[in-house]
Amino acid sequence: MRALHIHHDANSLPGLIGEVLADRGIAAVPHQVCCTPGSPVGRPDFPDPTEFDLVVVYGSRWSVYDPAVAHWVDPELELLRAADAAGVPVLGMCFGAQMLSAAHGGAVRPGVGPEVGWLRIEPIGSPESGGLPAIESGPWFQWHFDVFDVPPGAELLATSRIGPQTFRLRANLATQFHPEVDRDVVAGWFVDDMDQIVDLGIDPDDLLAECDRHRVAALLRADRLVEQVLGWRSGAR
Repeated sequence: MRALHIHHDANSLPGLIGEVLADRGIAAVPHQVCCTPGSPVGRPDFPDPTEFDLVVVYGSRWSVYDPAVAHWVDPELELLRAADAAGVPVLGMCFGAQMLSAAHGGAVRPGVGPEVGWLRIEPIGSPESGGLPAIESGPWFQWHFDVFDVPPGAELLATSRIGPQTFRLRANLATQFHPEVDRDVVAGWFVDDMDQIVDLGIDPDDLLAECDRHRVAALLRADRLVEQVLGWRSGAR
């Protein structure tokens, strides 16, 4: 099995998601969109998603609706629609979740406020699980300023005070939170986005310490999340 990892920023790492996929023997095929730190200039060419067993779409410092990234956002939206049509599971995280929303008829916009840090969400019972929550409450790591709409036909699985947190649409799972986060992932984001942390009055050392404290439990949650998505490979439509 092979997983396509779509990284948008030059400092993006697979973190815990990469770890749990590797533990399952799933080969990682990275695709780097933007190669220069802090630059929105990216590659508009993307692999064929039907050649993979899973597509993982990571976060970005850019907004889906930012004109500066339209040259690669538009073809990536086509990739996501092609994956959906072929029944290839897609896990979209934060910006990746917003891309899934936009690809399938939803909208993305600035939220009423940011969510940054290890926060709990409010799961919603899933009919497929007999009314039991399909998504765990966390805590999950958040770092976002935008929010997404749940696209037509999708099932809302979790919310927060800011808005929707998770939805499923066929074999697509969108999470506004970052299940991949560990210390190295967040330290990488500091390279470009430390100003956001400072402006919010968050101590970066405290944030990294929290990543260490949550790592073991977060790895188990990420593992269960991946197991759920991989289970959609057959009969996804």
